[in-house]
Amino acid sequence: MIEAAAFAMADELTEIRKDLHRIPELGKNEIRTSEYIKSKLSEYGISYRVVYNTGIVCVIRGEKTGNAGIVGNGKNAGVLLRADMDALPVEEESGEDFSSQIRGCMHACGHDVHMTCLLGAVKILNDMRGELCGNITAVFQPNEELEGGALPMIEDGVMNTPRVSAAFALHVEPLEKVGNIQVRDGAVMASPDDFEITINGVGGHGAYPEKCINPIEVATRIIERYKSEIENDPDLRAVSICSVNAGNCRNAIPPTAVMTGTARSLDRDERRALEEKLRRIAEEAAADMGARAVFDFNKLFPPVINDKAMNDVVRAAARKLKCVNKVVTLERASMAGDDFAYFAEIVPSAYFKLGVGNEEIGAVYPIHNPKFKADNNALPIGAAMMAQIAAE
Repeated sequence: MIEAAAFAMADELTEIRKDLHRIPELGKNEIRTSEYIKSKLSEYGISYRVVYNTGIVCVIRGEKTGNAGIVGNGKNAGVLLRADMDALPVEEESGEDFSSQIRGCMHACGHDVHMTCLLGAVKILNDMRGELCGNITAVFQPNEELEGGALPMIEDGVMNTPRVSAAFALHVEPLEKVGNIQVRDGAVMASPDDFEITINGVGGHGAYPEKCINPIEVATRIIERYKSEIENDPDLRAVSICSVNAGNCRNAIPPTAVMTGTARSLDRDERRALEEKLRRIAEEAAADMGARAVFDFNKLFPPVINDKAMNDVVRAAARKLKCVNKVVTLERASMAGDDFAYFAEIVPSAYFKLGVGNEEIGAVYPIHNPKFKADNNALPIGAAMMAQIAAE
């Protein structure tokens, strides 16, 4: 029933995705996006509430009594399905006939696909609520790309009214073919923390470097030590220096320099150790050259850790759907981050990838690329997966 219902909606899902793709909005400003989702929920006869300014939560309450599966019994059981809403400050170059109408803004991370799949799943689940035990909470979450909207929504009680016992989310993967999904037990996404180092040296005339402490040279020393002492390991961590800013005069050594970078890690212990090591190296390298480094580490989201039992639910759902050709087991986690991690810290969860790639239509560019495309044939597959997971 679920698969048939999803493919009966295929044309509607394509139009929804096109509508959402045309009106991308940055984090905390998803006003038109929010209004669109609310209009579709109202059309489906589903009540909702607004959380965290533009976020939307709706609950499908199963009407059948009895065992509600692995996450609980009867009407106390609850599953959360999440889709993120915000876009990126990217000028679209996809060439799609439904390209962004907002200059400098694009759904280059596929959040329009995520919302479309969840809307489809919600409609399917609402139509079959008489066959479901327990409750399904659907969360349309703003602001994933910035500081994150998951935590504010959790603090507002989205996991308690009704109680949630498990959580699931999908993410597009344009480098995977349509019809395939990707899963990984354990860590699947990294903590996307960043840092800033302010180097205080002694400025002066460029003709007399011996009378100065050049913060640019200190920054170079810090970078050299990071490269020699912190090995980027795709199974543990990744560190990149992404900007160095100092001075504005050709013959004056500046007194300060500011470096920024990102530090990615896949578990709590490594995250803590990486912060300490980055701080120590920066402070030591600066002190060795007579300068002072002020190190500021900005913790963003935790790593996303998949629960094996919940991944098994994803695998079981995929086996029941003829539209899923292959379940691909990822060998390595992604060093990108996602604030779905906050849901996964509270309840057993699974975050899986939906293949949206298709060489024939040029859907081969990675996410965040201005030429990113997603094959709309993946939309009913994603909707069916989310609905089947909740039913499982």
